[in-house]
Amino acid sequence: MPHALPPLPHPDHLRRQAKDLLRAWRAAEPDALLRASALQLVPPWQLAQAQLAIAREHGCASWSALMTAVDARRAAAADEADFVDQLVSLALGRGWNAPQPQRVLARLAARPLRHAAVALLQGEIDGALPLEDANAPLPPWRAPALVYAAASGLAQLASHHDALLSSVEVLLALGADPNAVWHDPENEAHALPVLYGAVARARSLPIVERLLAAGANPNDGESLYHATERDDPAFMTALVQAGARWSGTNALLRQLDHDRQSGLTQALALGADPNERGPGGRSALHHALMRGRDAGTVRLLLDHGADPRTTDDLGFTPADYAVRAGRRDALALLQGGAPAPSLNDLEAFAAACAAGDASLARAQLTQDPSLLQRLPPHLLRLLPEQAQRGHREAVALMLSLGWPVTVKGDWDASALNQAAFRGDATMVRLLLAHGAHWDERNGYGGNVMGSCLHAACNEPVTGGDYTAVLSLLIDAGAPAPEALDDLPPDLQDVIASRA
Repeated sequence: MPHALPPLPHPDHLRRQAKDLLRAWRAAEPDALLRASALQLVPPWQLAQAQLAIAREHGCASWSALMTAVDARRAAAADEADFVDQLVSLALGRGWNAPQPQRVLARLAARPLRHAAVALLQGEIDGALPLEDANAPLPPWRAPALVYAAASGLAQLASHHDALLSSVEVLLALGADPNAVWHDPENEAHALPVLYGAVARARSLPIVERLLAAGANPNDGESLYHATERDDPAFMTALVQAGARWSGTNALLRQLDHDRQSGLTQALALGADPNERGPGGRSALHHALMRGRDAGTVRLLLDHGADPRTTDDLGFTPADYAVRAGRRDALALLQGGAPAPSLNDLEAFAAACAAGDASLARAQLTQDPSLLQRLPPHLLRLLPEQAQRGHREAVALMLSLGWPVTVKGDWDASALNQAAFRGDATMVRLLLAHGAHWDERNGYGGNVMGSCLHAACNEPVTGGDYTAVLSLLIDAGAPAPEALDDLPPDLQDVIASRA
């Protein structure tokens, strides 16, 4: 007979039960083995089996179903003000966290309630009307009604999109300001435009188009930049056709952060200037090479007028970047048959390392053992740059030669931060073996654990194995996160298995 969940179950208590059951199975305790037999579970014993057993014993079909039931009970028991704030945080995203619309629905299923902001988040406009002033701030985030509807992450769900679009149209007809802003509780000083919310949080092209038609300012300092993050280039098109300007936004460089040539093609067709200088004086060619983009991307930029002779703030051309990164394919395109840039001994050594040319790099180091100690900062950062690009062979070579493992590169992050962000367990293991430490800080104030968890939850890299990276970091001494509810179930399972 299933065990009843207590009125206020705690997920950590259930996780401990699963771990205790796993230990009992591995110790061949008779009572525990009987529980396994009743559920037709057989060795080799794994945590997932123990979690399934606990879930079944509580009347749930799976561990994830049990966690959903726990979340629902806790939501039903929460203080109403806290509960509403949690819903808004999950629907709009809070701080660096992206919206989690499915969790909003699960909590609402457990505890339906009448609240204007909650109705607006779901596209239930009748639940928020009448409004004395369409632009008045509404609790809990003191945001106008239009923000809750137009920026709601529930618009990502087919079940809610059309209702949210209709709500936006009603609110605009009532006089809602299409240039309304809100303030995230994690960063009260920074105003977020509702158009940005439609682009980056709701991710709805129809809502974006409706706001633009109502007069939303496409040059809000946010929307075009974040439009490049969408798979659909139509977001960029809508903004540019409404008057968005590329200059000063870094949007083209943001596009190059993603390996989507269709998006780059559209950005260039819409007038993005490949020769505009961004942070560090880098042009689009510099940035493409720094991000490890392929020769086709380099060719596309050149075909649209990118100048291969432009220099960054340190005086380096894209060809210099190509040489340092070991990119002979890109160098051939940039030079157009001309001789490659002449390299001094330090540059030649760094280029051999970046290319993973072990025989050449070792020969150079044998001839001059001081090379590594004399490398300037812009060459030392090749280690985190190659880690960011996923070039394991080059990273392994650099580490074997004694490259300083904690040197920082892009976003002031070490190679271990970069590898963890990519979910590259092989590279993480390699870096840890060469002295990298889980508490190496990045430019956002977090450490390697934070880099791993942020990417896993908000910006997962295709092919990344974040559960393996998380396991490696915990095994290396990193404390497991205490707040588990916002993490994907597979990461929660890793943490639970090591608590």
